[in-house]
Amino acid sequence: MAKEIKMENKLLAMDKAKVIALGILGVVVLWIGSGMIFRAEKAPETSRPGGKANPDEAATTVKIIRSKAEPFQSGVILQGRTNASRSVDLRAEVSGRVEKILVDRGQPVKQSQEILLIAVNDRAARLAQAKASLTQRDMQAEGARQLAKQSFQSQVKLAEAEAQLAQARADVSRFELDLANTRIKAPFDGVMETRLVDDGALLNVGDRIGTVVDLNPIKITAQLSERNVGDAKTGLPAKIVLTDGRTLDGQVTYIASVSDPNTRTFAIEVMAPNPERKVLSGLAAQLRLPFGQNTAHRISSSVMTLADDGKIGVKGVDADNKVQFWPVQKIDDSADGTWVTGLPDQLDLIVVGQEYVAVGQKVKPVSAEAKSN
Repeated sequence: MAKEIKMENKLLAMDKAKVIALGILGVVVLWIGSGMIFRAEKAPETSRPGGKANPDEAATTVKIIRSKAEPFQSGVILQGRTNASRSVDLRAEVSGRVEKILVDRGQPVKQSQEILLIAVNDRAARLAQAKASLTQRDMQAEGARQLAKQSFQSQVKLAEAEAQLAQARADVSRFELDLANTRIKAPFDGVMETRLVDDGALLNVGDRIGTVVDLNPIKITAQLSERNVGDAKTGLPAKIVLTDGRTLDGQVTYIASVSDPNTRTFAIEVMAPNPERKVLSGLAAQLRLPFGQNTAHRISSSVMTLADDGKIGVKGVDADNKVQFWPVQKIDDSADGTWVTGLPDQLDLIVVGQEYVAVGQKVKPVSAEAKSN
């Protein structure tokens, strides 16, 4: 009997454990279910920047500025390169030994400044002899003239004396020129770019001595497309921007009349003052040519964003405080910002938060220019 009572108590204890376990399981199920219900009742997720917004979501605060179109000098931007405005190869006009070098390469020179001396040798002596001969021939010709006037000498003798005098004068001029050509001089103000000879070198007529280049003004060359060549003309002002940020103001001096058969472009040259010769030849340069005045917006490149279709543009707020997207076209970059077209004359441009709002979404605009207290 006692054994049966013990068995009944054991079964009652097992039933009680099952009830407790089922109770705990029920509580867990209710807790999980309540979380899912509350999650479903939450506000919908924020739409992607380029997607459509849910009109019921809460207004997001964005910062805006009032952007207005400004006058902009439109034109074309060309990639070019700087060049010396003049470059001359110096060549020997007389033969002889290099006696002295007066200017080394890289040094500035003035027009007619002596650069190199060639040995005179017997040129001075030959010049002195030619001058003495000229004096003699001059006296002989004068005597022949006097005798011809008195009919003591024929016209043939007079003509012979005049011819000898002319030959003597030519000899003096030739020897003077040979002597002068022993002094190699700079043809213009510039820089002795290269020197190909050293002291003691023997030169023949026509041998290269070196190169003098003129960097003031500096010349910028580029290629102009068929579409723009009709708008360009000589005398047009131009802005030159170097890779290090330096700028120059120049003027168009040449436009080719015939295009390059390979590229179908026209060569264009611009001259710009370079008095200190700090702009060297061979530098990459951006050439900006103005062809007319339009209007554009100057904005920071950081406010531009991408639409779902890949178009570049900006986001703004309309009169109903809803987000709008405007595709833009970039036409120029400057130190003050990026110039773009495709926008209305005025708009409230979103400058902070544009990546976190969607087209059509209602937002709460706050002026980015307002000072906080």
